[in-house]
Amino acid sequence: MNNNQLQDWITDLNKTFGTKVKTEKRLPDERATQYRRLLDDIADNTNYLNDYLICNFEDTRLSQPLISQLLSLYYRGGIARCFVLQIVPSITSMYLTGITKRQKQCTSMFETFLLAIYNEEILAGGPGSPVMNKKSEEIRIPSVGYPSIYHDPSKIQPYPEVTQLKYGGSPSVQKTIRIGPYPPMDRIIAENRFTLLTKLLKSINGNISHMSAHVICRSYCRSLITICKSGFSFPESEFRHRILKDEASSEILGDHSKKPRIPVSPYFLIESLNGLHFALFNGHADLSLRALDAIHQRAQYEMLADVLLATNAIKNSLQETHNIKSMLELEVNGAS
Repeated sequence: MNNNQLQDWITDLNKTFGTKVKTEKRLPDERATQYRRLLDDIADNTNYLNDYLICNFEDTRLSQPLISQLLSLYYRGGIARCFVLQIVPSITSMYLTGITKRQKQCTSMFETFLLAIYNEEILAGGPGSPVMNKKSEEIRIPSVGYPSIYHDPSKIQPYPEVTQLKYGGSPSVQKTIRIGPYPPMDRIIAENRFTLLTKLLKSINGNISHMSAHVICRSYCRSLITICKSGFSFPESEFRHRILKDEASSEILGDHSKKPRIPVSPYFLIESLNGLHFALFNGHADLSLRALDAIHQRAQYEMLADVLLATNAIKNSLQETHNIKSMLELEVNGAS
């Protein structure tokens, strides 16, 4: 499809989403299944749109009409919002690449797009809410001294001070951290750039079960590979081949060493690992292992201890036999 055909296709999606999706009385699980099924039906065209933007984003005459249509589609909410969020990881990598190349026209276009979505996603009532209260999140940090769903006590060496219960008992959750409310933004600067991008990743991860795995996993992994490997020539490690063995793909994703380096932040990379973990067990193990390796090697170069802690934990857990078996089964099913 050329640019005009893509614009016509996005215009038709407005009508398609309006006629096929009736979710007012559906349960959340039913809504997720319906969204995912409909987005799977248009996955090939969505991936083509993604690739077209990646190849032509520097030419704003071609990319700006499409970005404007995507933003208009996002404001419709529901499945249209999920459709657009699938493409945000790729747009993030284009935006960061444009900054490093000092391409003011395309970066200005992407900043308008990302700011508009961010300011909707931080609303406590959700995108499109008339109430301007901002969203806050709570994170519970469990204590390893007591059994919980967050860890397997059988793998922890028992010590008397750990296994003996204190008088009066003790809660399994030791501490709760509150994040937010998120501040509204009217422009992106170096200081708030990764705060905005990380929040968008959180929104994607929170709705990832509503999206087409064939689109979001591909968009997620390829964008992270671009962000982490641009400007670097470090070779891929043997970890992917060690895990997938004969199932490992021989596809070459391109040379990123001659591209300008893209700055990263540790909290952005840690949040991205949530999406990679989804891709690992949803039919895209090969591509997500490449992205995991890229994040791990970039974290080693930048000496990001918190990111290395997370990547090492994932790599160690993936070496367990039942995890490898699950990945291989889903990889075959996803490919078919």
